[in-house]
Amino acid sequence: MNYILRNRLKKLIYWFVMLAFLVIQAYPILWLLFAAFRPNMELLTEPFRFPKQLTSENFVTIFTTSHVLTYIKNSAIVSMISLALIVILSSMASFAIAKMKFAGSRKVYRFFLIGLTVPYSITLIPLFTMFARIGLVDTRISVILPLLAFQLPVSVMLFVNFYAFIPDEIVEAAVIDGASIYEIYAKIIIPLSLNTILTVLAMNFITVWNDYTFSLVFINSTELKTISIGLTDFIGPRGLKDWGATYAAIALSILPTLALYFSLNTKMTAGMTLGAVKS
Repeated sequence: MNYILRNRLKKLIYWFVMLAFLVIQAYPILWLLFAAFRPNMELLTEPFRFPKQLTSENFVTIFTTSHVLTYIKNSAIVSMISLALIVILSSMASFAIAKMKFAGSRKVYRFFLIGLTVPYSITLIPLFTMFARIGLVDTRISVILPLLAFQLPVSVMLFVNFYAFIPDEIVEAAVIDGASIYEIYAKIIIPLSLNTILTVLAMNFITVWNDYTFSLVFINSTELKTISIGLTDFIGPRGLKDWGATYAAIALSILPTLALYFSLNTKMTAGMTLGAVKS
């Protein structure tokens, strides 16, 4: 009897802790979404009380008086190009490292992993100097290239760990059947890697979409600003801020991230689990 009570008590504590974590994680997002529909006066006087009224005025403001749609378009372009390059390059490099067994493959792998130890901040001045000399400042490519470089290491690590899980016999059988290395990669490796590809896409999308550092340093023109730095448009003279419009813009900017995460959550978990089985 005591064992049953202890077991139930453990389960009760477990679910209480899980519920507490859920509330802590969900509250800021829910508050933000509600704040996007609240009048400015209510946000200034009673910011943490339950909304008394909801309005779409904030969204009307950002669509009619700001360039938020341009910023979202720029973020989408940068994200799509960056993610496509990240997946293609990291999957190809990882396939060569894990399955082609060339001399020095482990050293090449370690070289990629060194990138995990390099912080963004120490590269900004050298990158800006280099981009300025070759005319890449204030172009989308000046944001895409650094994002690609810094996201490749973790992507290569995920792909290499997953490819190590694929039996070598599958590749050897394809070679015996006369398949070229490109056919093996395209027709065998890529279909088997779907969950890992989705994991890499989802993980990198969050970083690329929310990039602030590179966009702030390398982008100057309004026409090329991404959503992360475009939010500063809502700061007026002497630091005055239109909080309602700001929250509406932020809510709009996080919707793609939330949609992608919730739609790919199961596949992300499966991809990360497979990638961690064998290294």
